[in-house]
Amino acid sequence: MIATEQVVSLIRSHMDNDDVQFRKIAMQIAASEAKAGHRVAASRINEALLSRSFDGKLLKLKSLNSDISDLVIVADKHYQLKDLVVSSEISSKIDRIIKEYMEQDKLHKYNLDNRRKLLLYGTSGTGKTMTAGILAQELNLPYIIVRTEKVVTKFMGETSLKLGKIFDMIADIPAVYLFDEFDAIGVQRGLDNEVGEQRRILNSFLQLLERDQSESIIIAATNNVEALDKALFRRFDDSIEYTLPKTDEIIKLLKETLCDNSQSIDIYALADNFVGMSHAEIKLICSDVMKESILDGCPITNNMIHNAIVQRRSAYQMIG
Repeated sequence: MIATEQVVSLIRSHMDNDDVQFRKIAMQIAASEAKAGHRVAASRINEALLSRSFDGKLLKLKSLNSDISDLVIVADKHYQLKDLVVSSEISSKIDRIIKEYMEQDKLHKYNLDNRRKLLLYGTSGTGKTMTAGILAQELNLPYIIVRTEKVVTKFMGETSLKLGKIFDMIADIPAVYLFDEFDAIGVQRGLDNEVGEQRRILNSFLQLLERDQSESIIIAATNNVEALDKALFRRFDDSIEYTLPKTDEIIKLLKETLCDNSQSIDIYALADNFVGMSHAEIKLICSDVMKESILDGCPITNNMIHNAIVQRRSAYQMIG
């Protein structure tokens, strides 16, 4: 049931033109309705929110000058939470981040903040970037990727200046911000030849991150956690390690990725052949097999999958 307090807060936020607060309360109402078993009502509320996804904020982003617009990409949100195949531990952490964001007002009454500064690390292709997009989708926020290769430059002081502009945007436009390949910014002091400038870049980021009091979700993602400065870890609200999928995750991936014409194969027997591969690599192989099946007009077989695995492994060995 919708609480009177929520309705009053919803009206107040609308009258104050506080779009961020309005959406947070509406999402809380949708979550309450879903928990009460009113799935249709919850779905209708979410659909209404998605129909107007921060148009004003995105218009504001598009109107920014080229100095800042060249540093970010407004990305599409293709995935939903159900599409992410990860361990139960990672799923629990993501669920907690979403719940804390949606119910942050409850936390604020006790002087507590929701987790919104996140470090995602682990093997390439295991779901870090996908997680950022899913959080944006689930929280109905714009998804903005920070172009690290454009931010980090060799000119003294320029990177810190660009980081300052990005954090100004983070404060001004609530969104999910992804700093991919974050080790370019957070590398350990002393590992680079240009030690002095790298130290200034890292210190600048640490100061900006610590001062940030925005409504945005800030995500740093890296495949090279060993290169990160240890001082970074305590500055994030949560750190999540992504690993290669285990057998149960592989089976789930195969079931969800392969279509109906895969009924003639034994997914459980095939799972061991994918051990050691990332989620992205498994999906690529499934895509190869699906295309072959569709174009040749034949069902997927164990032999087709084995051949696709061999071809992919051979390609990776050639690259390596």
